[in-house]
Amino acid sequence: MCDDWSAAGPSRGDARGGWLACGEDTAQGFGVSETPLGHRRWAIADGYIPQGSHGPEPEMTSHETASILNASDRDAQVRFTIYFADREPAGPYRVTVPARRTRHVRFNDLVDPEPIPRATDFSCVIESDQPIVVQHTRLDSRQAENALITTIAFPA
Repeated sequence: MCDDWSAAGPSRGDARGGWLACGEDTAQGFGVSETPLGHRRWAIADGYIPQGSHGPEPEMTSHETASILNASDRDAQVRFTIYFADREPAGPYRVTVPARRTRHVRFNDLVDPEPIPRATDFSCVIESDQPIVVQHTRLDSRQAENALITTIAFPA
């Protein structure tokens, strides 16, 4: 097994679809990318924070989460706008995702400019000044048999 992780690392693909040997130069390969990873705008059409929970808090609190990956070299300034069926949108809710980091934002914790109501259908548009990747997860723990769903958000 290759221990030289300063170069390509073991069995990593290059941009041409081939494979780089251990220690091979990555200047034209996997380690360098001209294209930023992700998009600047994402949509989550199905949002719902259940009213109740079953189990220990905060781990088992029913929630919606946006998991955000910022693989760029700059901090991402991210804003959430929440849309409802029966009223004007709420937001923007602002968070920062540091460069080359991930942040898991629970919609339950978004309270400024106003808390997102529980037991209410909503949708969300997420916008960023840097390309990001967004995954949406819901934990519904209203009963002892929990439900967990997750999906990649829609890149808009």
